[in-house]
Amino acid sequence: MNFTQDGLALAAERRTRFFRQTAVGADVVVVFQPANRGYLSGYFSMAQDIVPGYRSAAVATASKMVLVTGAADAGPALEWVGGPDAIFRYGTFYFEAAAGQPDLHAGRPPYPDFDAALVAAVDAVSRPGDTIGLDLASMNDPMAAPLLEQLQPLQMVSVFAALAEARCIKLPGEVERIRHATKLVELGLETVRTTLRPGMTEAEIAAIMTSEMAAGSARPYFVSVTSGPRSALADAYPTGREIGRGELLRIDAGCVVDGFCSDMARTFVIGEPDALIARRHDAIVQGLHRELQMVRAGVCADRLFRETTETVRRHGIPDYRRHHCGHGLGIGGYETPIIAAGVETRLQAGMCLSVETPFYELGWGGMMIEDTIMVTENGYEPITTISRELFVC
Repeated sequence: MNFTQDGLALAAERRTRFFRQTAVGADVVVVFQPANRGYLSGYFSMAQDIVPGYRSAAVATASKMVLVTGAADAGPALEWVGGPDAIFRYGTFYFEAAAGQPDLHAGRPPYPDFDAALVAAVDAVSRPGDTIGLDLASMNDPMAAPLLEQLQPLQMVSVFAALAEARCIKLPGEVERIRHATKLVELGLETVRTTLRPGMTEAEIAAIMTSEMAAGSARPYFVSVTSGPRSALADAYPTGREIGRGELLRIDAGCVVDGFCSDMARTFVIGEPDALIARRHDAIVQGLHRELQMVRAGVCADRLFRETTETVRRHGIPDYRRHHCGHGLGIGGYETPIIAAGVETRLQAGMCLSVETPFYELGWGGMMIEDTIMVTENGYEPITTISRELFVC
């Protein structure tokens, strides 16, 4: 499935909704943060992932968008903006152009640095009297300095909160991407379920998971495969440790499809589980079931968290403690809301959530169930579809 083909149209739909339906307070928006840049432009940069400190931005209105990129990132960005005129590049890198192909070097020359390219991009998109919105929590952020210094007649405001609010509610095309990314993780888990044997290593299991992701045109986001006592280590990389009979295997994994993440988890055991494993797993299942029973638009995150943890305690883990029992999911692996104590955010229809009830005991092991759902007015729509049972192999 090639989501790239309609990614530009989806990004344009997001921009239209953002400017028309959100309290933006700006005519032009400049976004520096990678997730926000991908949200408004549709372009998710590999350079952003592999080069520490790489600086880029998107400058957008309801109907127009340009990118500020490093010269090496300008070639990949062409897929998303359609032509060189929408790219303000800085630095030095050479792309040759075959006959009939857009030539990055024929038009606007590169700028000496990011700040110069950014000012030029904003100047090209904005009009006199426009208000410029920045995805910075404060105008004192150094990223705002070149704009404040060189575009002084323009008023500037923070749209940090407005972007977070807009990203909470997913469009159908965004849910489709999250659903596909989740399905790829499920395919990996089902393959592990049918192939898991004593003596297999955590690394071998991780290879199965990432193979399914890559085959489905996704980018692995994280693959945590831990076994035996290591299964208590929460987010830890897989090793060459061999999995033995009677041991827990915990898999928590996600991948990225056209910028949108999946995040889900299941627990396995080789051979019949002992009574303690069975009791504790049943407790976290009961907690997750209760959490799902309560999910609907209008429910407070704090109430959802407290009822979930209390249910786990009543059903077999009396001292159960958690810092959260879920989080928003989208372009970011952790988006608003966080399902935690003291969080007064109320769920809204269209939010996508990862809901979870993990348990970790150092020296013994860990287990986890994590599902992805979309909140509706009267409940939820499942995105994760496979069984929540303890997988006995």
